[in-house]
Amino acid sequence: MRHVPHLVVAAPWPDDRLALSVIQWRHLTKVLRMSQGAPVTYTDGLGRVGEGRLGNHEIERGEEDTRDRPVEIIVAAAPPSSKDRQRYLVEKLAELGVARLLWFESRHGKQRVASASKVFSWVLAAVEQSHGAFLMEVGSEVAGWDDLPPPYVVATPTGEPGPPSARTVVIGPEGGFAPDEVPPEAPTWSLGPTILRVETAAVVAAARLMSPPIAMA
Repeated sequence: MRHVPHLVVAAPWPDDRLALSVIQWRHLTKVLRMSQGAPVTYTDGLGRVGEGRLGNHEIERGEEDTRDRPVEIIVAAAPPSSKDRQRYLVEKLAELGVARLLWFESRHGKQRVASASKVFSWVLAAVEQSHGAFLMEVGSEVAGWDDLPPPYVVATPTGEPGPPSARTVVIGPEGGFAPDEVPPEAPTWSLGPTILRVETAAVVAAARLMSPPIAMA
């Protein structure tokens, strides 16, 4: 069965046809070699999804529905040291369906992040690749402890085994947090016996928070 491309087309959708960007059109017709009339799926990135057909520089809209985000997960992560690792973190969290990513300020962190336009392009590609319905929000500013939406939990190697009740998780920098950096009242959560990279810890934490609880017999 041939792969059906998935496209993000910004709202509003006032007409029965959705205009495609030049980049989207070229990718569909030049790279994927699709012809008019071929099936495509699409989303506005806000939960609305549809199945349509490729037209001339546009999508002919078809059957549509609106999805609810299953759970609102927020990840606050210290920026990894390289752009490639930042890209991995952004793409994987967007594929999982994380609602929001905050770049987190820490004493041991680099604090240097990719441009907002570059990060958005990573989110866009990840949502299209994963056939998602929601664009992950990523701020361009670096957040601190006072900016975290409560309740939150801090991932540390010596934390509680969990799972936590919080839906916001804080991932520290390479080398970990400074000894007196984490607020004393903040709950902590251990992701396992090994020390994980920032991007690995963020993905593991998000996946665990998004998984439904296991029913006990």
